Amino acid sequence: MPIFPFIAGLAAGVVAVRLYKNEQLRAELQSAGQKLRQKGTVAEGRLRQAAASGLGALADSSARLRDRLRREKAAITLAAKTASGKARPAAAKAAKPVLKPAAKSDGKAAASARRKAVNEKA
Repeated sequence: MPIFPFIAGLAAGVVAVRLYKNEQLRAELQSAGQKLRQKGTVAEGRLRQAAASGLGALADSSARLRDRLRREKAAITLAAKTASGKARPAAAKAAKPVLKPAAKSDGKAAASARRKAVNEKA
């Protein structure tokens, strides 16, 4: 059975060679090839223009975003500088209570002593 595809390919090749040898058909093929090359050149030019336009738009967008981020960073830096000059609220100054380890004894008694110490400081 593998011989049938071989025979079909051989016949198609013979027909293609005979058609190519025909002068009129060869001229038409060459004409069609030239038209395709011209259209390909035009399409290539349009594609280059579209790519350049897209890259230009991307560059403009990046520049605008970069400027915006710089302005926001400057505003944040300015706000931080002005805030650092103000007094801190009392709640921020208060330190967390430091828990002292209880004497080694019963675990419940130690936990109770820690809770009592924290409640007294608060």
